[in-house]
Amino acid sequence: MISVAIVDAKRDVREGVQGILETSDGFCCLGSYANGQSALKGLPDCPSDVLLIETDLPDMQGADCVRLLLEEMPGLRVIMFTNSLREEQIFTAFKAGALGYISKTFFPSCLLNAIRDVKAGGAPMSPSVAKRVVTSFSQLENPLPLLSKREFDVMALLCKGYSYRKIGERLFVSPNTVRFHLKNIYRKLKVNSRHEALIKAAKVGMV
Repeated sequence: MISVAIVDAKRDVREGVQGILETSDGFCCLGSYANGQSALKGLPDCPSDVLLIETDLPDMQGADCVRLLLEEMPGLRVIMFTNSLREEQIFTAFKAGALGYISKTFFPSCLLNAIRDVKAGGAPMSPSVAKRVVTSFSQLENPLPLLSKREFDVMALLCKGYSYRKIGERLFVSPNTVRFHLKNIYRKLKVNSRHEALIKAAKVGMV
């Protein structure tokens, strides 16, 4: 059972997501919050596995709320759940610790798959968000010269939320080869996980 909380100012959004979760096997809604302060007060006492949060809250930016929550709940897996496609907000959210970024224009199955994915360690993104991330990559020469061309390609697909298998299919290599490249990427970037690699990429302008 994956427990989920949602932070969004709009009641219809909160109730809609709650309805999807409560009528789907393997999911439950542990919390529903209308603003950042109520989430900061309530979530630590009733922690969920996954948090869905809007980027623009009435009392603070969603990224600021994420940053504060993760200081107290480092194991929380966060997905930004919004219609905002502003690059600044996308990258600020990842820097704050969000692992995924999906649009509210979704089919219920897409939302549930994103929740499953982030719980399993993935980084789900809506196609529109992934397109912006990849476009940012394509407009730059390799900003981390330590990475080889192939490692840079792997990193670009990593930022799209691709699994090892999917990265391998796109680059025509085996999952083991992808793991080898990722091991080298993590070593060169001095990070230990996909999340840390995404943060490092954002900080140097790769995303």
